[in-house]
Amino acid sequence: MNTVTTPISAHPRLTREDVLDGRDVAELLHLPVSTVLEYARRGLLPGHKLGRRWLFLRDEIEAAVRSRPGDRSAA
Repeated sequence: MNTVTTPISAHPRLTREDVLDGRDVAELLHLPVSTVLEYARRGLLPGHKLGRRWLFLRDEIEAAVRSRPGDRSAA
């Protein structure tokens, strides 16, 4: 008897609420869009560059902010 099992993804499906653009992150962090994009280019904010666009995952942004509660060097 052969059974077919489908692998369970280690990552849940992303929804629109999970994927943010620069404007969304700027609004979330109360920063100018240019600052968000600069921080992403410098690696201070986790982001993913797809072509000419930067995309951000909400949980990565939240984790980055939580991991630097008193660090003002990025500002």
